[in-house]
Amino acid sequence: MRTSFRNSLLLFIVGLLAVTLASSLLAVMRASTNAVEDLVRAELGVVERVFRSLLQDDREQLRNRAELLAGDFAFKRAIATGEEATMLSALANHGERINADFVVMLSRSGEVLLSTHPVARLPASAAALVASGSRQAAAILTLFDGQTFQLVLVPVLAPDLLGWVGLATAVDGSMLEELRAITNADITLVAHAAGRGARVLESTLSPALTAGLQAGDSSSGVASRLAESLAEAGWLSRDVDLLREEGQEVVAVLSQSLEQALNNYRPLRQQMLIIGFVALGLAGFTALVIARSVTQPIYALVDAARRITDGNYSRRIELAVGEEFGMLADTLNLMQDTVSEREARIRHQAQHDMLTQLPNRYYINSVFNSRMNESPQRNQFGMGLLELENLQQLTDLYGSEFSDAVLQQIAERISTSLRRGDIAARVADSQILLFFEDLTHAGVEAVVQKLRDDFTAPLLIGGVPVRLEPLLGFVFAPQHGQRFDELVRRAQIALGTARSASGGWSVYRIGQDEVHLRQITLAHRLQAAVDAENFTVFYQPKYDLHAHRVLQVEALMRWTDTELGAVYPDEFIPVAEQTGIITAISVIVLKQVLGQLQDWQGAGIELTACVNLSGADILQAGFVRHVIDSLQASGLDSSALVIEVTETMMMADMDVALANIREFEEAGICLAIDDFGTGFSSLAQLKMLPVQELKIDKSLILNLDRDGDDQKIVRSTIEMAHYLGLKVVAEGVENLASLHMLQDMGCDSVQGYYLARPMTASALQSWLAAPPPEVRAISEERYA
Repeated sequence: MRTSFRNSLLLFIVGLLAVTLASSLLAVMRASTNAVEDLVRAELGVVERVFRSLLQDDREQLRNRAELLAGDFAFKRAIATGEEATMLSALANHGERINADFVVMLSRSGEVLLSTHPVARLPASAAALVASGSRQAAAILTLFDGQTFQLVLVPVLAPDLLGWVGLATAVDGSMLEELRAITNADITLVAHAAGRGARVLESTLSPALTAGLQAGDSSSGVASRLAESLAEAGWLSRDVDLLREEGQEVVAVLSQSLEQALNNYRPLRQQMLIIGFVALGLAGFTALVIARSVTQPIYALVDAARRITDGNYSRRIELAVGEEFGMLADTLNLMQDTVSEREARIRHQAQHDMLTQLPNRYYINSVFNSRMNESPQRNQFGMGLLELENLQQLTDLYGSEFSDAVLQQIAERISTSLRRGDIAARVADSQILLFFEDLTHAGVEAVVQKLRDDFTAPLLIGGVPVRLEPLLGFVFAPQHGQRFDELVRRAQIALGTARSASGGWSVYRIGQDEVHLRQITLAHRLQAAVDAENFTVFYQPKYDLHAHRVLQVEALMRWTDTELGAVYPDEFIPVAEQTGIITAISVIVLKQVLGQLQDWQGAGIELTACVNLSGADILQAGFVRHVIDSLQASGLDSSALVIEVTETMMMADMDVALANIREFEEAGICLAIDDFGTGFSSLAQLKMLPVQELKIDKSLILNLDRDGDDQKIVRSTIEMAHYLGLKVVAEGVENLASLHMLQDMGCDSVQGYYLARPMTASALQSWLAAPPPEVRAISEERYA
């Protein structure tokens, strides 16, 4: 529910005054409370002095009376003659006459001769006085039988010291009440005697304030808890130590109620409240009068503000009122002009890329959704995701300002070449999404050709001619999806295919999503497999055609996942290289191979294992050092391990790869070039590499018995390798005819399904013990 301006003004003035009055009242109350607290604390200090003075006066009266008793001739004679009955009668009569609660007669050495209360021994302070040999009277506070007494000891002289007479009055509730009447403060005595613990002896406080106060180990602790309890109830207190000697403690807690002390300020507070209510009434009346005088122009301004809020900026605000409201109307007019301009600018910025001024992802997404919502079955759209492949290289070479200028010119070229209704939007740093009306698969080639024509002419940026290499991935709606994000994701998949396509463009094929998702799942599961070392090594024998037996085996990695099942190396090795965990897998495989070689050596089987390494492995000096150290730590001969690398894997950084490979050579580890013939072979590079073996790729061997071209290539490769001093291994031998041809060509070793498929270490051990007939026949006869 909204409040009118008049009511708001009324509430504001009244509220402001209310807050002011409330703050003033609170300040007065706080100041009065603080003043009363300070006053009460000062009074408690006075009460302490009065309390001590009263106790001192009481002790002086006791001492005067005790001196009268000690000076009585009959009493002295009774002491001198040892008449116990006379002494006891004199003590009792004198004590009753002066209202003494306790009377005691001591010998010169301090032994208790007579006492009205059972006393085992004197307090430490009294005993020290008697033992000192002093003949001066003394007054002390002490505890007898758990009760506080004011004790006066007076020597009996005739003229020698005959003994000591002591009179005491109890500090009990009646005495505290008398003191309370004089000081207007409550008094609580807390005492601690050996064997009794600390507790409250007497108090003028109400039982409710001292209830639940448990005994403690010290009188100070009980007094502190009492003070905390009183503070919670609104009392101020002060501790006064009356007695503190070995085995005895007495603390008096003086307290006064703040509430009673504040009663004198209540009339002032009531007067402040009355004044406040009167002031609030006057303020409300004044605010009501003022609000009525400004209601009409304010309502007009409110209507104008609502119109501006609704986005209607066409009408001007005109008010025939005072200068202040006229200024406000002019300000609102200026505001609506500014808001209109800023709103248009913000809308443009929210929907466009500020560098290229192309629409952004948000804008083209909204356009797509609106078109699809109009008629999702009839609308046919084509979307092309264009990526500038070499833009990053231009940025690295010339800087970001240069690449920004490139993007601006490219955006201008594309925008001017689009048909009416087509849209280009920048959706990433180097990607532009093209939205084509009614584009079908048949029209893609024409679109690609037109875009290529746009990129044919080089851009001139700061005098530097620049040619860009565009890649394009196409999708169609609704065939490939009806949601914008889904289509963009599939366009990214098509763009990834275009990177390896000859024409630099590709159209999404239904089902590529599954491949993409499988790769994501594969990467996730592969990391788990590395953590658990969930890989198995199979071994495929290599048959030496000169020695006519198996001297080497190739270690081949296998992975069976609980979710994905058996995954072939051709599928997971590229993912491992892309995600950067291929080296971790190589470490696991190397560990298993070295362990197996040790087991075979222990069983009397002498084999060399060939291990394939990735290009990423070869480029890491740390991994190369790990291979060498692991081989040396295993105790195996360096000839027990052969490292196989592909001829193209070292092209990323030939200098680093060559330096690391030479470390293998220095350690005595042989190196073999794998898959020779599949890449762009360089005899110059082959010559400078420290390799000892060449493996001809199986693509040249599979059809060797039927393909004359393959025969020529293989024969020349073997001759060239032998000329360079290299051994030659042919992989992919699957029939006897191919094997015989390789023998005739002088090939050194063969490997393939004709001999044996990859197998486990135990199966290989059995295979070596009893080779199949076709393997035995190789050494028995040359031709079948």
